[in-house]
Amino acid sequence: MKRLSRIFIMPVLLLALSPVVHPMKKFPATDFFSGPQLELAQAIERGDMAQVRRLAPKTDLNTPGRKNMTMLFFAFQEALQRDPHRLAVASEVVKAGADPLQEVPDFGDPLGVMLNSSHPEFLRAMLDGGVDPNLISEGTPIIFEVAKESTSGSLKLLVERGANVNRRDSLRNSVLFEALMNNALDQIDYLLDHGANPSTYNINGVSFPFALSHDINRNASAPDSPAYRKLVEIRDRIIRMGVKWPPETPEQIKARWGANPPRRLDDSKLPLP
Repeated sequence: MKRLSRIFIMPVLLLALSPVVHPMKKFPATDFFSGPQLELAQAIERGDMAQVRRLAPKTDLNTPGRKNMTMLFFAFQEALQRDPHRLAVASEVVKAGADPLQEVPDFGDPLGVMLNSSHPEFLRAMLDGGVDPNLISEGTPIIFEVAKESTSGSLKLLVERGANVNRRDSLRNSVLFEALMNNALDQIDYLLDHGANPSTYNINGVSFPFALSHDINRNASAPDSPAYRKLVEIRDRIIRMGVKWPPETPEQIKARWGANPPRRLDDSKLPLP
């Protein structure tokens, strides 16, 4: 696939990720599409839901047009002001079969862009179109992508839609661990509120409690800082939940595995003591 034109990438990327929506020049369907694709794209431009529903199921949605514009990115270009009707039109494009994981070189895929946006309305449009809240992309559940302070609304949305807060990535890291790595401490509280298990460790023997202990020690020189106080609050909370403290080191955990540590660990069979 050829490089997507920067004239489209930069406005969409900056707008989708910005906490404030700014006016921007939109690019007409005729810049990118022809034939049946153009007919659909113009219906999207008009916000003609009836025509989008009629045309989308019989239109090639995943072959890029000129400048490698895809139909799904075009639909979200038309929805960047977060107008509910325009977002519903984008949902219809997903529902009709547009691939939310279709990669664009040097940019990524539509779902990835929406997951990184601070505006959960874009992700909601994807989910309304049928995207699975437990979808795994390249070995990582998409909930990991929103375990950041800037995407708290999207994390809550995924959980409300049924995302499993205890899913792991390919290294057996947890979403709690990911939130800690991102310094998203309020997200950790939210995940714990919704059933996330703090007694987990990855294939390298690094547990969530051990990583938390490391961060507490790293921030101990500023005991009055908000970060230190919050880390200690989380520590005290998981201790009340039954987590052993101080936690085992990775070396201690791996020693319990014996001579043949599993490559993909099921830590429910070897729980933390």
